[in-house]
Amino acid sequence: MKYFFLLVALLTTFLLSASASAKPYSTLSQPVADASAVVEFFSFYCGPCYLFNQQYQVVAGINRVLPTGKTVTRYHVSAMGKLGRELSEAWAIATITGVADRVEYPLFMAVQRDGAINTLADIQAIFRQAGISPDAYESARHSMMVRAFIARQEDAVTAFGVSGTPSIYVKGRYLIDNGGVQSKTTEGYSAAYAALISELMNK
Repeated sequence: MKYFFLLVALLTTFLLSASASAKPYSTLSQPVADASAVVEFFSFYCGPCYLFNQQYQVVAGINRVLPTGKTVTRYHVSAMGKLGRELSEAWAIATITGVADRVEYPLFMAVQRDGAINTLADIQAIFRQAGISPDAYESARHSMMVRAFIARQEDAVTAFGVSGTPSIYVKGRYLIDNGGVQSKTTEGYSAAYAALISELMNK
């Protein structure tokens, strides 16, 4: 647990003090056609992803500046960790069943702080606390909607050429340089990030 909080402190220091780049985003050589307005790729095994989605509230800030009816499309990357595929499936189930907001923080804590996610049953236990029984979880695993969401996640990772997390793409064309977004405070970082997204949405 001490290691976890030390890691959080180090990552926070890095993000807030990273030197500014000339341009805090890059343009994809091959834009992704028909992409959602803003797409985030993350992993429950990724320390910076924890900061983005829990401490910095970057995604929440972006959602506030997006046009009415649009939100960040969020995909879990399977390549990280021993249960990466199971957690990608879990994220699909959470998204389709509407409990993503209830299981996201517990999953981050169980994976990164507690080391408590070692089996599928451990994942199901988190969902049980959010009102999804193991039987309901198993049923959702085999549903067409969840299968389709999982396929979209995997296809998107390939289409965008994702090489790290968290990665945020705008209009299928721009990749944000997380270290290039500058601020001296947590709240300021989220606001600066959202402002950059808004700028690129109108570009």
